Amino acid sequence: MAYASRHSSYILGSIGASIQVVAGWWDVYSHLLFGNVDPWWNPAHLTLYFGVGLVILAVWRGLHTTQTKPAFATPIRFSNTSGLKLAGFGVIIQIIAAVWNEIVHHLFLTEPKIAPAHALLTFGMLIIGFGMIIGLSIENGMIRHDILIVSKWKRWLTLACVILTFASIWLAVAGSLIYIARVLRGGTLTWPVGVLLAFVAALVLVPTKRVLPDFGSVTSTGAIFNCVAFVLLVEYAGAPAYVPWGLIPLALFDMLVLLASRVVAFERAVLFSSTVVGLLFYATYYPFTLYLFPWASSFGLPVMAIVVGGFIGSYLGDKIYSGLASFLLSGVT
Repeated sequence: MAYASRHSSYILGSIGASIQVVAGWWDVYSHLLFGNVDPWWNPAHLTLYFGVGLVILAVWRGLHTTQTKPAFATPIRFSNTSGLKLAGFGVIIQIIAAVWNEIVHHLFLTEPKIAPAHALLTFGMLIIGFGMIIGLSIENGMIRHDILIVSKWKRWLTLACVILTFASIWLAVAGSLIYIARVLRGGTLTWPVGVLLAFVAALVLVPTKRVLPDFGSVTSTGAIFNCVAFVLLVEYAGAPAYVPWGLIPLALFDMLVLLASRVVAFERAVLFSSTVVGLLFYATYYPFTLYLFPWASSFGLPVMAIVVGGFIGSYLGDKIYSGLASFLLSGVT
C-alpha cells in the first residue's frame, strides 16, 4: 500500500551508467595509443564491461529483491520500477551491439569511422541513462518531500547521482556529436553538428534545473562534463592545458535563473536563462570549438542557427520534463 523504493538499485545503476559513458570517451582517445588495433582487453573496454555489469546487477536487484518501504505510512501507491525496466532494455541493446561489433571485427579488417555497432551501443547507453534519471528523479523528489526517509549521507548521495547521471547523458550525446564533427572536420557540414550540440546541451540542462532547482545544479553538471574532457584531453591524450571556459555559460545559467525567478515564474526563468548556452556556444564546448568550430567565435548565420537550436532544445527539454512529471503523477494514487 505504500510507496516502494528501489533507492540503492538506482544509486548503483547510475554509477554503472556513468562509468560506461566515461569508458566510451576513454575508448575514443585510447585509439591514439593502440592505433588501428582495438583489442578486447583495452582498459577502456574492460571499464565499459564493468559499468554494464553494475547496471545489470542494479536492474536485477531492483526488480527481484524485496521492496523497501518509507519510515512512516503514506497513502501513495506507487512502485518505482519504470526506470529499471527501461535500463534493462538499454542493456539488451548494448549486448546486441557488442555481439555485432565482435562479428564485424572478425569478418572485416577495417570498419567505418562511424560504425553502426558503436552507434547502437551509444543508444543503449542513453536508454540506460534515461531510465536511471527517471528513477532517481522520483527517489530524489520523494526524499525532498519527506515521503522517503533516508539518512543525510544518502540524501547527498542521491543528489550527487542525479547530477552525475544528467552529466553522463550530456557526455554520451555530446561525445558522439564531437566525434562526428572530428570526422567531418574541415567540411561544410560541421555547423549542423554545432546546432545539434547546442540543442543537446539545452535539452539536458533544462530538465536538470527543473529536477534540481537549487542554485549550482547546472554548474555542477557542467563541472563533471568539463572534468572528464580535461582529464582525457590533457592528462591522457597529452593536449596542452587550457582554461575550462565552458563553466562560465553554465554558471551564468544558474545565476540568471536565481535572478529571473524573482520576477517571473521559475519555469519561465529557466527557459529564458538557458539561452545563454547557445549564445555562448563557443565557450560552452571549449576547447572542442577551438579546432572543430572556429567560426563560432564570430557572429554569423551558423551561429544564429546554433542559438535557435539551443532555444528549441530548451523548449523541448521543458516539455519532456513536464510531460514525464504529469505521466508519473497520474500513476500515483
